[in-house]
Amino acid sequence: MSQMTPWIGMTMLLALAAAAPVRAELKVGVVDMQRALNDCDAGKKARDQVKAKFEKAQDQLKRQREDLDRLRQDYDKKAVVLKEEERRNLEKDLENRSLEFKRKYEDFQRDLKRTDSELTAGIVDEIYALVRDYGEKHGYSFVLEASNGALLYNDKATDITDDIIKLYNTSPHHEGARSSKVKE
Repeated sequence: MSQMTPWIGMTMLLALAAAAPVRAELKVGVVDMQRALNDCDAGKKARDQVKAKFEKAQDQLKRQREDLDRLRQDYDKKAVVLKEEERRNLEKDLENRSLEFKRKYEDFQRDLKRTDSELTAGIVDEIYALVRDYGEKHGYSFVLEASNGALLYNDKATDITDDIIKLYNTSPHHEGARSSKVKE
């Protein structure tokens, strides 16, 4: 049902536009918000911060995984000669370490998503505000978002994404978004 929402909104928007008395030319713009976020200076900086955090955590997880694999190999070599109780204790220890590794990996994934959201939320809000201002200033009837999957086609002449990226990068009011909100 939630996938239908963009279609319902688009249909209603087009129906309203068609039903409205023709007073002026209908001017439509398109912005790819994902590309705007990825290509603006602050978005690139946020992506680099997330990447650095990912690489650091990935190295730690890789070392822990290698240690766990080494312990498992040692266990496999020794398991046939160990006493029953020693074997059960080692199995339990390996299982606990595997669960701990899995929890750390899942925590890492959640933390990475949270960091990405924290770094980009303000940027996205500012881009939306710029799009709204740009649309008003340039006389657009409406501006559609291209990256959410509801837009099936647009003439490239209607795409104002590059203009929005340039505006964002040259706009002084977004200095706060450029500075890191999350420290490593």
